[in-house]
Amino acid sequence: MVELMVSLGKLSIGFLCILGPVALAILFLQNREHRESELYTTVLRELNVPELRGLFTARILTRPLTADTVVVDLWQCSREQVWGVIERLAAQLPEHVRLEVNGITDCRVRSTWKLTVMRTQPSLACCPV
Repeated sequence: MVELMVSLGKLSIGFLCILGPVALAILFLQNREHRESELYTTVLRELNVPELRGLFTARILTRPLTADTVVVDLWQCSREQVWGVIERLAAQLPEHVRLEVNGITDCRVRSTWKLTVMRTQPSLACCPV
């Protein structure tokens, strides 16, 4: 009876060692997809205004260990529209998410620009009183 319990214990540990990493990988992928869908929802909620329809594309870059990045490409937008997008999105995105805004204008000289915004939590100062 003891030998049966030992062999069942070895078998269960073997299954755990085989299936554990697969379950962990699935958990990480599910977490990444959940973060990505939340960020897409936030971006589309903020940029779904009539004056910006058809003028932007959005990409979400999620990484397991570093900060997530929201990349917004704006096509033929004025400065006021660009700053409005930056203000709206920077206020709604979480602190750990980086916002990149790429502006592409079509004038005589092709000009592109890139602006990166990353909010961080303010650090606490330790000063003796």
